[in-house]
Amino acid sequence: MVVNGLEEYTAKLSKLGKDAEKIAKKVVRAGANPVADQIKKNLMDNLNDPAYVGKGNGGPYKKYKFTGDLLKAFGITPPGVDRNGNTNVHIGFDGYDRNGVPNQLKARAMESGTSWLRKRPFIRPAVNKTKNKAIEQMGKKLDEEIKAYDF
Repeated sequence: MVVNGLEEYTAKLSKLGKDAEKIAKKVVRAGANPVADQIKKNLMDNLNDPAYVGKGNGGPYKKYKFTGDLLKAFGITPPGVDRNGNTNVHIGFDGYDRNGVPNQLKARAMESGTSWLRKRPFIRPAVNKTKNKAIEQMGKKLDEEIKAYDF
């Protein structure tokens, strides 16, 4: 955006201000996509690993099988604005599996481990790996949205 004077700058900001919340939601969602994609990839890698519970080397928990419930429960909430005026999305797990176990609990157990399940982090590594990509995607989306306005 090129600005030549204070009055022009004020006019441009006021024009954007009308749709600022809508733009912010699009921008935040654009940043969430690469993070969610990497989390899903890491989760699939964990679930398909023969060393994971229920696969390979048996053990006392060999009865547990990959049902796909955790994967189906994964998603991104629609962008929203909190009481402080911050726009955000939530990436995570919802609902219960076919045995009534909360999917959030299952994801937490995989991420942090339990007394019988070794930890298999998949969320934190995904967030760390995609942070810069998410910021880049948000910047691109913001530029795209600003260019769409007829200044």
